[in-house]
Amino acid sequence: MKRKYGVVVGILVTTLSVLTMSSFAFGVLLGQFGDKQALPCNEVPGTPQPFEGNRHIAYQGAPHDPYKTLPPTSGPHSPRVVIPGIYRSPIAPELQVHILEHGHVLLQYADDVSPADVERLESIGRRYPRDVVVAPYPEIGHGIALTGWQRLQLLDSFDPAKVEAFATKVPTRYNHQWRDGATDCVSE
Repeated sequence: MKRKYGVVVGILVTTLSVLTMSSFAFGVLLGQFGDKQALPCNEVPGTPQPFEGNRHIAYQGAPHDPYKTLPPTSGPHSPRVVIPGIYRSPIAPELQVHILEHGHVLLQYADDVSPADVERLESIGRRYPRDVVVAPYPEIGHGIALTGWQRLQLLDSFDPAKVEAFATKVPTRYNHQWRDGATDCVSE
């Protein structure tokens, strides 16, 4: 009796495993080969920025060429990864670039941004927990900086429509390469 029970459980587990993996594979194929198409460059928020490379530096703090934008939008970066979320301390530029390389966006703010506007930025970040990192970044000196891979938008003050558009239209355009027909938009 125990042997039959074991065989039945084994068959059930195997069947469920095959169905689960088949469903996962089907979902991946749909996502990979679906009809999702990137927005045309003129509909993507922010300003396109030149490519500064994408190499990993040997360790956090290793010397590298300076970034051409503040905050950075591409270039040498840490091999460490920061996951999307709300951060209360500044994130090192080398980590910021790695965040962007994975298709996420950063919503960063200077010291002059009011606590109420910081809370509004964080609220947007919480609505998009897979795509958005919110953190202070005093080095920008003033206002709010929105960054994606090779994309930058600077705001003097909180603008909910612009922040929301950036948080929804820029993520996933790039994830170690341009996706779904997206381009760097620099040459257009």
